[in-house]
Amino acid sequence: MGRFSKIEVSWAPFSICKEGEKAPYPRALSTPEGLGDRLRFVAFAEKQASLAFTLASEIFTEESEVVKNLWRMLATEEEKHLNWLLARMQELKIDVTERPQSLSLWHSFDRCENAQQFAIFMANAEERGREAGEKFYQTLLEIDPVTATIFQQIALEEREHIAMAKNISHHIKI
Repeated sequence: MGRFSKIEVSWAPFSICKEGEKAPYPRALSTPEGLGDRLRFVAFAEKQASLAFTLASEIFTEESEVVKNLWRMLATEEEKHLNWLLARMQELKIDVTERPQSLSLWHSFDRCENAQQFAIFMANAEERGREAGEKFYQTLLEIDPVTATIFQQIALEEREHIAMAKNISHHIKI
C-alpha cells in the first residue's frame, strides 16, 4: 500500500466500488442517467484531487510552506468545483450514491514517490481534466446548457491550476 492509499479518508457522499471491482461503464450521455454518470465521475475526480492536494502537505513533509500553501490553495479550488457539481446533481435530482466509483485515480497517486513526481502527475491530471471539461462543454451545449456552462468554467479554471501545479515544481526541494 502506498503513501496515499494507506491514509484513511471519507469518500462521502460517494459510494465506492469493492476492492478489485471496476466502476460501471457510463450510460449514454443523451440520457439523464448518462448525464448523471458523467457528473458523478467528474465530481468524484474533483474530490480525489482535493484530498490529494490536501494530504500532499502531510505526505511530503520536507517541502517548504510555499509549496504546501500552493497545494492547499489547489485543494480549495478542487473542492469548489466538487461543490458546483454536487449542487448541479442536486438540482437535477441525481443520486450521488446510485453507482459506485473507482479508486483507481486515488491509487495512482501512490506512484508518486516524491513531491516532484506528485507535482508533475497532478499537472498532467489537471490537463486531462481540462480537456475532458472542454469536450463535455461542447457535447452538453445542446443537451443541458446549464451543466455545459459549469464544465466550461471548470475547464477555464483548470488552466490556472495547471500553471500553479507546474509552478510548484520550481519550488520543490530536489
